[in-house]
Amino acid sequence: MKCPNCGKEMRNGYLFCSKDGAFSFANEVPGVFTNAKNADGFVKITELKPSHRTKIKAAICEDCRKVVLDY
Repeated sequence: MKCPNCGKEMRNGYLFCSKDGAFSFANEVPGVFTNAKNADGFVKITELKPSHRTKIKAAICEDCRKVVLDY
């Protein structure tokens, strides 16, 4: 997929939430018994926030089903 901002190829993967509420990105979603930091392509998006709802600013286009965010 091309970046809508710069036109470069984007890496496909998964935005996921840990059991402690931190958002991360990786090439594949790690299993529940795997340390997420060891997942291929792991990038920490937000810090852990136990007992808090994690939030990150994002924009969405419901027509083309794309989400763009800065971390």
